[in-house]
Amino acid sequence: MPSRLTLMLVSLLLATPTMVFWLWFVVLPARLSVLCPEECRCNPEGFEFHCSGTSLNPVPSIHHTSIRILRLSYNEIKLLEKDSFVLLTELEQLYIYNFGLRTIELGAFNGLTTLTELSIWSNEISEISPGTFENINSLEYLGLHNNRLKHLDSGVFSGLVNLKHVTLNGNQLQYLHPDTFLGLPNLQRLYLDKNWALQIPTDGNFINSHSLLSLGISYCNVSLVSIETFAKVSALEWLDLRYNNLRTVDINVMGMLPKLSALLLYGNPLQCDCQLQEVWRWCNDRYILTEYKDRTAECDTPKEMKGMWWGVLGKGQCLEGNT
Repeated sequence: MPSRLTLMLVSLLLATPTMVFWLWFVVLPARLSVLCPEECRCNPEGFEFHCSGTSLNPVPSIHHTSIRILRLSYNEIKLLEKDSFVLLTELEQLYIYNFGLRTIELGAFNGLTTLTELSIWSNEISEISPGTFENINSLEYLGLHNNRLKHLDSGVFSGLVNLKHVTLNGNQLQYLHPDTFLGLPNLQRLYLDKNWALQIPTDGNFINSHSLLSLGISYCNVSLVSIETFAKVSALEWLDLRYNNLRTVDINVMGMLPKLSALLLYGNPLQCDCQLQEVWRWCNDRYILTEYKDRTAECDTPKEMKGMWWGVLGKGQCLEGNT
C-alpha cells in the first residue's frame, strides 16, 4: 500500500507537463503584453515589433531585449537621439520610414552590434554626419532613398566593412567625392537614380570601388560619360544609364568595364551613327544585356531612324561617318 507522501509526489510529477503548458500559453503572453509598448503590435514570440501610425514621439521604450525586427513608420519622430536603441542588442532589422525624420544624432545606433539591415527612407534627412554609422559594422544593407540629401562627406560610411547594398536614389545629391565608397570592401550594389542634379565627371573618376557590381544612375540628367568616369569600377557588371540625355557612348568606355554583362540605355536621345554602332556591336558580340523589362534603346536621330530599335545599327554600313 503506497504511502500518502508517495501519492503526492506521483501526482506532482504527473501534473508538471500540464503546469508547463498552462504557463506557456497564459503567463508568457501576459508577460509579453507588459513588455510590448501599447503603441506597438508584437508577435507572440516577441521577435518582431510594429510601431506604426501612432504619432509616436520620441522612439518608444522597448525592454524586450531579444527583439530581432523593429518597424517604425508613419509617426512624428523628427529626431533620433543618442542611444535610442541601445538596449536592443540582438536587433537585426530596423525600419524607420515615412515620418518626417530630419536629424540623426551621433550615437543614435549605439548598441546595435548585430544589425544587418537599416532602412531610413522616405524622410526629410538633409545631412548625415561622419560617424553616424560607425558602431554598426555588421550592417549589410543601408536604405537612404527618398530623403533630401544634397551632399555626403567622404567618410560618412567609414567602418561599414560588411556593407553590400546602398540605396541613395530619390535624393538631391549634387556631387559625390570619388572616395565616398572606397572604404567599403564588400559593396556590390549602389543606386543613385533620380538625383537630377548629380554631377557625373568626365575628367576624373566618378566612383572608386574595387568590389562594385551594380550601379544605377538613371534619371540623373547625364549627358556625357568618358573613360575616366568609370576607370575605377572595373568589376562592374550592371550599368543602368536609362532616361538621361546621352547622345552616344564612347566605345573606349566599354574597354574599361571588362566584366560588364548589362548596359541599359533606354530613354536617351541616341544619335545612331557609326560611333554608336561600335557600342552596339561590342554588346552584341559579348552577349551584353541591353533590354530592361522588354524595353530597349531607340534612335532619336537621324530623323529617318527616329523611334527605331538601336539594333538596326547591326545591319548598317558606315559611309563617311554616317550609318
